[in-house]
Amino acid sequence: MQNSSTNYIIGFPNQLASDAEKASEEYGLMVGRAIESEWFRKEGGQSRFYNNRDTYHKLRTYAMGEQSVRKYKNELAVNGDISYLNLDWTPVPIIPKFVDIVVNGISNRLFDVKADSVDPVSSNKKAMYKNRIQTEMRNKEDFEEIGAMLGKSMFSSNPDTLPETDDELELHMQIDYKDDIEIAEEKAIETTLKYNNYELTKKRIDEDATVLGISAVKHSFNTHEGIRVEYVDPSDLVYSPTEDPYFEDCYYFGEVKNVNITEIKKINPNLTQS
Repeated sequence: MQNSSTNYIIGFPNQLASDAEKASEEYGLMVGRAIESEWFRKEGGQSRFYNNRDTYHKLRTYAMGEQSVRKYKNELAVNGDISYLNLDWTPVPIIPKFVDIVVNGISNRLFDVKADSVDPVSSNKKAMYKNRIQTEMRNKEDFEEIGAMLGKSMFSSNPDTLPETDDELELHMQIDYKDDIEIAEEKAIETTLKYNNYELTKKRIDEDATVLGISAVKHSFNTHEGIRVEYVDPSDLVYSPTEDPYFEDCYYFGEVKNVNITEIKKINPNLTQS
């Protein structure tokens, strides 16, 4: 298939190919060319990537109160002549104030990292803990009598804080119970975000969501810097066609970047100079 600008439309390779084939450089090159065809193919002198970039630039100028005043001059001009108008054309910075209010409101919505394990080992430990608490709930009086006779507590936890109903037990499992692996995972995530100054990145993400209606952040890993959480400018973002406002049906995401050879070798240390 060929369009009017003599640029071929390149389709994606077989997505059901084997893992070995997908791991090859040839397969990756075909995927890259297909993405390039979707985003940079010019139809009528325009391309999807540069159209998005221009749109986001225009929205950001409004958010900063630095938009072009050309259209205001055209509306007030008399037969195209504005020589008789003695006006200050500097835009009044109203929109930036509202942007700051919305962004600060979003940033103040504090959140905590919460990890829930779903592996069989953790699920079994959780079930055993729940059964033990349930047993102590239902036999509380008997356990207290036995404990008084033996001079030793029969409870694994403080009997005064035991749930009294099944609903309280479910609430206790959701709020108070935490497996060791879940705590370790939460601390690892919090440490990674703190190491990457995520609070500063989140400020930029919230501003993009307010001004552009879209925001992006990515995580990566390399042997030099470890886990990285980085801001992605929506102007440089490419993604598969989607009809979902939350991008759940996307099958690829990418970022357009200008990088030097050193940065490329960080991504793939096996690359040679040639």
